[in-house]
Amino acid sequence: MISRKVAAVMLVLAVLLSGCVEKDAEGTRGIDAAGVHTEGNGNIEDDAGGSQAAGETQADSLLPEENKDAPDLPSGEFHGNGGTDAAGIDAGNSAVGAVSEEVHAGDENGTGVIELIPMKELPELNMDPQVPFTIEEIAGIGGTSMLTPVYYENVRYWIREFTRNPSKLVIDIGNTGSETIVIDDSNIEFSILDDEGNNIAGSKVQGAPVSISPGEIKRVVVTARNPDAGYVHFEFGGAVGGFSCPVFRPFANEASDITDTKPYNKYGQVWEYENEGTFISAETFRQVIGNGKLKAMSRALMVVENDRIGPIDRGDGFLALVKVRIANTSDEPLMISRLYVAAGGAFLDYTEKDMTVLGDMALPFTAEPNSIIEGWVPFRVTEGREAYGVVFYTNQGNFIIDHLQTYPVHPDH
Repeated sequence: MISRKVAAVMLVLAVLLSGCVEKDAEGTRGIDAAGVHTEGNGNIEDDAGGSQAAGETQADSLLPEENKDAPDLPSGEFHGNGGTDAAGIDAGNSAVGAVSEEVHAGDENGTGVIELIPMKELPELNMDPQVPFTIEEIAGIGGTSMLTPVYYENVRYWIREFTRNPSKLVIDIGNTGSETIVIDDSNIEFSILDDEGNNIAGSKVQGAPVSISPGEIKRVVVTARNPDAGYVHFEFGGAVGGFSCPVFRPFANEASDITDTKPYNKYGQVWEYENEGTFISAETFRQVIGNGKLKAMSRALMVVENDRIGPIDRGDGFLALVKVRIANTSDEPLMISRLYVAAGGAFLDYTEKDMTVLGDMALPFTAEPNSIIEGWVPFRVTEGREAYGVVFYTNQGNFIIDHLQTYPVHPDH
């Protein structure tokens, strides 16, 4: 286990490139975070002392040589490597996952506002041939993958449910190897430590042992008596790592919600780019970030059956929407000058006109002084090999709602 982690760290360090300076900002939780602008995540320490992440940070070069001849992009756009590089994030290979802007779907009445069709549940895990994730791709998830499955050489999994209080993990596991996988309390367990370092989670795999034959998929349910347990260690079928509860858990001195317009300085992560400026980044679902002039957070996430929402279509996957809340804590109007989405192989800028297909559900682009706005932003979900995020450029500062593929389906609050 330790050797695997050391190897991962060394590999990631070997591929770090220049172009991005990461700061340990005020209020950071010690997260070596990365996401829509990098491709990694950090080791997070649980409030009770347990490690909450598996994977290290890998930053990408903003101007790789192979994209010198990329097509001209609007001012302020980065020329990336087709992944989701920086806050300006491009896809220098915009032909890959390019989104048609020809169709802005409206309803049958011609109002231009579509009806969202909620998906009852995420698609099922299947045994279709898949290329196993690399160490860098697993790290690039930026946390616990919830919207997409993860593939190893001999096993794959998809988390269906993960909660704290009560502490419960529901995970579908597919055996693509040649030997039976046995799941019991020793290879999937909740962990939370007391002051003396003892695991007091009271973890239990329901119906253990659970045997998964080659070519078979089985659902495994793990629970913990301790309602505060939010970290799960796993080791099965050649996959080793940990899952962290996907909902941000604030410390006592951190705001858990945006309920007012009081100025707030708390950065999840800070990224600086030579030509683009400073971006603060929320790394976790419902984490509040602020720069003194604005504060922002993700509030909800839903998946839908719709084939298209404005300029974005489902491609080979499905569509989802994240609800974002922004508080203007300044005495001047806040205006979103650019809203950039990089997710599921789709890279595009949303205009305010694009968002009108959502009607009253759309995120407004302007917030009056000392006011709060909120609304939904659509994105595509395909596979989890690339980071998912939404980048906001505003006159009161820039920020990122990052790692969308780690968000649980939580339609509203």
